[in-house]
Amino acid sequence: MNYDEFLDIAVKTAEKMFPNTEVSIRQVDKLQGESYKGLNVRIKDSNTGLSMNLSKAFESFQTGENSLAEILKEVMDAVRNALQNIPQFDPADLSDYQQVKEHLVMQLIPKEANKKMLKGIPHKTFEDLAVVYRVELNDPGHEYSALVTNDMLKDFGVTAEDLHLDAVISQMKHCPPTLDNLSEIMTKMTGGVIDVLESPLWVASVEGGMHGAVAAVLPELLEQAAEKLGGDFFILPSSVHECLFIPDDGNADRKDLERMVRSVNRAEVSERDFLSNSVYHYDSIEKVFEKAENFESRVAEEGMLYHAACEKETMHVLLVEPDKHPRQVEIGTKLEDLQAAVGGFIEATYPFEDEVALIMNEEGKLNGLPLNRALRDESGEIYDIVAGSFLVVGLTEDNFGSLTPEQMTAYEEKFHDPEIFVRMGKGIAAIPVPDEIVGSKAPFQSERTRREHREEAR
Repeated sequence: MNYDEFLDIAVKTAEKMFPNTEVSIRQVDKLQGESYKGLNVRIKDSNTGLSMNLSKAFESFQTGENSLAEILKEVMDAVRNALQNIPQFDPADLSDYQQVKEHLVMQLIPKEANKKMLKGIPHKTFEDLAVVYRVELNDPGHEYSALVTNDMLKDFGVTAEDLHLDAVISQMKHCPPTLDNLSEIMTKMTGGVIDVLESPLWVASVEGGMHGAVAAVLPELLEQAAEKLGGDFFILPSSVHECLFIPDDGNADRKDLERMVRSVNRAEVSERDFLSNSVYHYDSIEKVFEKAENFESRVAEEGMLYHAACEKETMHVLLVEPDKHPRQVEIGTKLEDLQAAVGGFIEATYPFEDEVALIMNEEGKLNGLPLNRALRDESGEIYDIVAGSFLVVGLTEDNFGSLTPEQMTAYEEKFHDPEIFVRMGKGIAAIPVPDEIVGSKAPFQSERTRREHREEAR
C-alpha cells in the first residue's frame, strides 16, 4: 500500500464516521518545507474545517508498529477532537483590511528554500531572507494564523509597502522585539543560583519567541542594539525563532562566525526552523542591514575611493549651497580650485572638534551672497551665518583633504536642511526648509528679506 492508497482509506473511513462533513484529499502548501498532501474534513454549510498530515501515521503502518485498524482509530479520534475544538471566526475578519491590519505579524524565512511559495505571497527581501506576513486571530483557548497571499492583498486594496508598514506597527504593538544578553538568559534558567558574567552575545527575538528572528530586521531593535553594543555588530541566524548579535569590535572574524553558524545548523537546527548559513552585519552609521561579506566589500571599495582621491591630488568633500541639500563633490586641492568652488577669496574656519574645516567666501556677506547655513555654539545659539556656498573638508597634517566616509555622513546630516532666516526681535532665527520644498524654482526668501538679513548678519 502506498501513501495515496492509505489516504483513500482514511477518506472513506472519515465519511462514515462523520456524515455531516465533506471529506477530501488536499494538497496543503506551507513554508519551510512543511507542505503536505493530507486529509481534509470540512463541516457542511460551514466555512470551518481542518487538514491533517497523515505521513507519520502512514510511516507507523509501514513499520508495523501499529495495525491499520489501530492507526485509523487514532486518526479518527484526532479528527473528532479537532472538529469539536475548531476556533470560530467571522470570514469578514479576513476581508476587512481595517480589522486585519490590527492583527498582522511578521515572519522571517530563507528565500531560496521558499522560492516557490514566495511567488504567491507578498514579501519584502533582506539579502537572502524574506519577510512574509500572517494574520493572527485569537479565539478563547485557540489561535488561528493565516498567511497573507497576493490574492488577499489584491482584495485588501493596499500595496505591499503599505502592508509592510502596517505589519511593523502591529508587530511592535502586539508582539514587540526583545534583546537580552545571553548571561541574563542563563541566569534566569538557573533560577539566579549562578551569576554569569556578561556575554558578548545578545539574543534577539520577540515576546513569546515564535518566529522571533524577524526582530533582526526591525529598525527600532537594530537602533537599540547599536546603542547597547556600542556601534556595529554581526547578526548570527540561530533559527527562525531568534538571532544572536555580537559586537563588531575587531575581536570577531566573519569567516569564523560563518563556520560556527554552519556547524550549529547541521547539528542542531531542523529543516522547519532553518533560517540561513550566512552571517549578517548592521552598519550603525549608514543604518544598513546586509551580509557581512557585502559589508566588507563595501567598506573596502569606499576605502579605495578615499585613498585614490588623496593620491590624485583631488579630494572628496561636501559642497553646501544655499537653498539646496549638501552633495559630495570631488575637487582639486589647489587654491584656485577652492576659490572656484566658493566663488571668491577663501576663508577657513574650524568650528568643530572633528578634524574638518569649513572653507567659505571671505567676502560673502560684503558681496551680498545669499545666506546659507547658521553656525551654532555648544548651547545651540546662532553666532554666525555663512553667506554663499561653502565646503566641508578634511584635514591632513599640513593641508586640506578628503572627508572620511564617516565624516561625510555626519556632516551631510548636520547640514542636510537648507535654512531660511527670520528676524525675531533683536535676533535672527534659522528655520529648516522641508524636503518637499527643496529644489523648487521659487526662492525661499525675497530679495528684500535677504538684504535685511545680510545687514543683520553683519
